[in-house]
Amino acid sequence: MWGWLRGGGGAASEPAATTPAGEQTATSLYRYLAGGRGGSWEEVATNAAPQLYDAHEDTNAKSPQWHLEVEGAQEPIDTLVNDDFSFEARDLRVTFLAGDDIWALKFGSPGAFERFLQKYNKAAFENRFGQERTDASEVKLFGDFATALNAVENDESRQHWVEDMDLDKPDPRELRTPTKDRIVSEKRSPIHGVVMGATQRSYLMRDNQIDVLSNVQGGVEDTGLSFKLTPPPNAAGLGGGSTPTLTPPKALLMNQERRMNMISPLAGSSLWHADIETGKVISEWKFQKDGVDVAMKDIASENKAAQTEDTNVFLGLDTNRLARWDMRDPHGIVSEMASPIVSYAGGKDYSRGTKFSCMATSGDGYVVVGADDGKIRLYSEKTLTQAKTAIPGMGLPIASVDVTFDGKWVLATTRNYLMVLKTTYKDPKSGKELCGFTSKMGANAPAPRLLRLKTEDVKLTKGAPLEKGHFTWITERGRQERWVVASCGNYTVLWNFRSVKIAEPEVVSYGGLTTVTKYHLVRKDEHVVDSVFMHDNFRRGVNDDMVVVTKTHVYAVEGDESDEE
Repeated sequence: MWGWLRGGGGAASEPAATTPAGEQTATSLYRYLAGGRGGSWEEVATNAAPQLYDAHEDTNAKSPQWHLEVEGAQEPIDTLVNDDFSFEARDLRVTFLAGDDIWALKFGSPGAFERFLQKYNKAAFENRFGQERTDASEVKLFGDFATALNAVENDESRQHWVEDMDLDKPDPRELRTPTKDRIVSEKRSPIHGVVMGATQRSYLMRDNQIDVLSNVQGGVEDTGLSFKLTPPPNAAGLGGGSTPTLTPPKALLMNQERRMNMISPLAGSSLWHADIETGKVISEWKFQKDGVDVAMKDIASENKAAQTEDTNVFLGLDTNRLARWDMRDPHGIVSEMASPIVSYAGGKDYSRGTKFSCMATSGDGYVVVGADDGKIRLYSEKTLTQAKTAIPGMGLPIASVDVTFDGKWVLATTRNYLMVLKTTYKDPKSGKELCGFTSKMGANAPAPRLLRLKTEDVKLTKGAPLEKGHFTWITERGRQERWVVASCGNYTVLWNFRSVKIAEPEVVSYGGLTTVTKYHLVRKDEHVVDSVFMHDNFRRGVNDDMVVVTKTHVYAVEGDESDEE
């Protein structure tokens, strides 16, 4: 696993006072009390006894099921060991959910804290993968990355994260959080998504309808214009019966934002092509290869700025297929197919194994692809036939991906965390800086970092998944992404990107990965469908303005000048 710390054995309790070299190891137990701003912690035991045990030890189960048991409270605590535990090295504290309560164990010494962390790492690994954690099992799961991913945030890895940064110069935006908002649109049919434009217009996806928004400094405005998603002539998949909901699962602006391509809501193997200027779906294209219909579940621009260019090329993927499509061919023929990393005998389409789920492109056209098995693959801009770097998964599906304009950073979203990857590294032989999109990183990869909610906020958000992580939106060289944003239930979550880069491993999770839990929460009264930044051309000064879309409302969220953490 990424960063699994070495050491640790089987079940063992942390006694009140063991003394390697006279070390004091008394452990205190705290319960979190919600209420007011930030809540508070109540100490419930000064001599708690945490113990990890295998609930399957006396059964015929082939794999263990590790639990944490803590004695010291009025009622013993018993909870499954999972990846939601958070370890705070500075405070020697581990925080976790058990039942309806949030608990924290505070250890009496660094040694006691580290020993518990090592035992937890082993238990969490075995619960997740259903096999004993050994060097051999890690190599089998993570291949060439096993060595790098166990070198948790050493000095060399941290240095990669702060290259080209002025560490003595504070970021004036670091503590500024967008909190001032105004309602742009409300109370129409449900909103399913938003498609942001970099020029004059952005678009709301509703049932059978697209609303037109005007891009302005500080957000968007409702134009009152919309057009119906009327199927094109002879559209596939209509049939009889009532009019279906025609909201497409994915839409993409093309041709200097004059056209919009949408995966057909009626048939997965076709594409609807809309003329934005006339407000009509004008044609349906079939995704075909060698005369056979193929399905696409995601589409992406050829590069980060392609929607502002007069290009007819875009990318697409399905579970076991990557494709480059060219609209200049009247039949929508695939111009270049891609092969995944897994073995396949002669061909470019794959019957199983890759589990592709999402994709994104950089300014130079580098392609990052996420998968349901947690893997992340990096492809160069020249070919999609073989990933230069394949990064092993941490067990959770990748729901969405993004990449900075310069291609140096990748963002992957899972339900429990966002993962930030540094794609550049130094060749140990030549000392030259290389890129994982054009050469294989392997053991040279810098350790990734996780962006997660504090355990207290996991409960505040009712365990809602993190969704649709985005960097600040930039489509030209010379500018830098400043924020990371994601949606979570009724909340928008914001991380300052500079804070992520300079973070120390004060909080770790998933076996030792540096975890950033300094963020801003912006609450809405209903589920947040998406939280997206305005294009960088619409930024005012040092502020970064956003659009937050809920089920029935659109908010223009302006950057706040106050310094509030």
